[in-house]
Amino acid sequence: MYLLLSGASFAQAADDSLTYCHSYAGINFPDYRALWNQAHPERTEITYKALLNLATKSHDKTYLSELLSQIARTYTVRNQYNNAEYYLSQSALYLDDAKPSAHGHYWAEKARLEHYQHRSEQAISALDQAWRFAQQANDDRLQAEVAIMQSRYDKKQSAIWLKRAQEIIATSNDRRLKKEGIALL
Repeated sequence: MYLLLSGASFAQAADDSLTYCHSYAGINFPDYRALWNQAHPERTEITYKALLNLATKSHDKTYLSELLSQIARTYTVRNQYNNAEYYLSQSALYLDDAKPSAHGHYWAEKARLEHYQHRSEQAISALDQAWRFAQQANDDRLQAEVAIMQSRYDKKQSAIWLKRAQEIIATSNDRRLKKEGIALL
């Protein structure tokens, strides 16, 4: 599978059996989580931006907000905080019309940004919000990711959050989460 980018460049998806995270108005949306490239977040940024056209035309505010928050992540991990803040602010514009999962992703990425900028209290507060929305969304992967982030950011509660993440992974029906769970920890 290939994603066509502007300028006739191509970005290859994570694998040819790419799954879809959901469908909205007859459009199947690629699972952007499967497209994350830890070693090359700049490539992930390009891939995610290629998906923006599909997301904006669909009017699916949840997918659009989640995608924008993940673009922010690509900037956060490269210490480009102004760009990260810009994309998080864009993500926030769609939250009123989005499902709880979008709120959870927004707050998780807000927490990551705060953590990278050495603002621990704000990061933990944002993760508390992310956790609340991840639970509302009943999204095991998001819950596991937030719990793992909590275990890394909140040293006082680290063991509790790590155990919680392990329990979520162990009891989840999400096959990808089970397969990738050890790597997440």
